[in-house]
Amino acid sequence: MSFAAPLVVPSESLAREAAAWLARGLQDALAARPRASLALSGGGTPGPAYRALAEVKLPWERVDLFFVDERFVPPDHADSNYRMVEDTLLGPLRLPSSQVFRMEGEREDRDAAARDYEKKLPPVLDVVLLGMGEDGHTASLFPGHPALEERERRVLAVVGPKPPPWRMTLTLPVLLSARAVLNLVAGAGKRDTVRRAMAGDVALPAARVTNTQWMLDSAAAGR
Repeated sequence: MSFAAPLVVPSESLAREAAAWLARGLQDALAARPRASLALSGGGTPGPAYRALAEVKLPWERVDLFFVDERFVPPDHADSNYRMVEDTLLGPLRLPSSQVFRMEGEREDRDAAARDYEKKLPPVLDVVLLGMGEDGHTASLFPGHPALEERERRVLAVVGPKPPPWRMTLTLPVLLSARAVLNLVAGAGKRDTVRRAMAGDVALPAARVTNTQWMLDSAAAGR
């Protein structure tokens, strides 16, 4: 297992550089196909990158947006990934709902919601943005969770160790088949986990997404 050399950028440039990387991935996809797909993660680090991405001139009418994971909460809830993306990217771009495929976290039948989302996904995602927690989780795939061994299902409802516990997540087969994957990580608190993941510690879910380009701020990269 090996990763490409990480891209290390100053913290103040991280959002802008991440947006530029995502934009290039979408441009490559649109040069090859009529439409492109972009799958988005939640969390504190991606938000500024989405704001920067909203300022990039692209043929957005040809881009479909999907989600890497979601909490089982209504879309207007403070913990909703959709709400964060709506505030930082969808609202500024004014994308029509026909181009936005959100995970329906408000549904009571969680497994049915996950199975229905599988039907919405394209066969292969063009561009995916991931993040990583201090425990090495990515998407809503947590260390030691049985979902890490899933090989057939593309979307699962899972219970994680962090509140709110119920989540919906893309599985490793979907992430590993994507054409371009960026793992965006910031903060000194993740430095040791980054080192372990890039060394191939498969106990960390982030290490299992082997087609990833890592982008780190200088605090997360350390030396």
